[in-house]
Amino acid sequence: MASRKPKRAAKAKPAPKPIAKKAKKTPARKAKKTPARKAKRAPAKKAPVAKKAPVAKKAPVAKKAPVAKKAPVAKKTPVAKKTPASHSTPARDALSALAQKRAIKATLEPTTDGRDVVDAYMRDVDHPFKAEMEAVRRIILGASPKISERIKWNAPSFYYKEDLGAFNPRATEYAHLILLFPGGAGMQADKDLLEGEHKDRREVKFHGMDEVNAKKPALEKLIKRWVALRDR
Repeated sequence: MASRKPKRAAKAKPAPKPIAKKAKKTPARKAKKTPARKAKRAPAKKAPVAKKAPVAKKAPVAKKAPVAKKAPVAKKTPVAKKTPASHSTPARDALSALAQKRAIKATLEPTTDGRDVVDAYMRDVDHPFKAEMEAVRRIILGASPKISERIKWNAPSFYYKEDLGAFNPRATEYAHLILLFPGGAGMQADKDLLEGEHKDRREVKFHGMDEVNAKKPALEKLIKRWVALRDR
């Protein structure tokens, strides 16, 4: 008998790799679908339909203004006839010139009433016989309570119903007082007091305080007589 060949040892087959078992898919829990609460929808109000704006009416076409009629041409006024100039006389010319002079003088030299104003004037005046003027002023005002004073003719003046008189500060050799006598009445007085030859005025001059004191009685008497004539 033939000798048997020894059988080759069978190659060991590699062990099969263990196949990882697929994890069974666990069915996901189906989330219970909760029925959504049906929100109660408030019935939406329908917006009011906007009314159509009324179509503006067309403005009426302005009527054309009537053409103004031409004003009638004014008739020429007849030229006034020149009146003959009034007969001029020296007396009328003198009165007219005097009236103009007085009007100009009143405009340039306005009157200022008030004792306070005269006080201020006497306080500021620069005159060599200022003391004599002040003394005479006191005599005149003290002779009658009816006498008032003011600034007129650019100087202290006195009046009662009419102008009695005023100082003349331009005279610097003495205190110069000018007294007015409308119509010439009242000028009858001591000749040693009044001076001058004018128709309706006289002058009184004071060269010092001694003369003021000497003439005081006659001046007071004259002032009282002058006031009495105004009261008639």
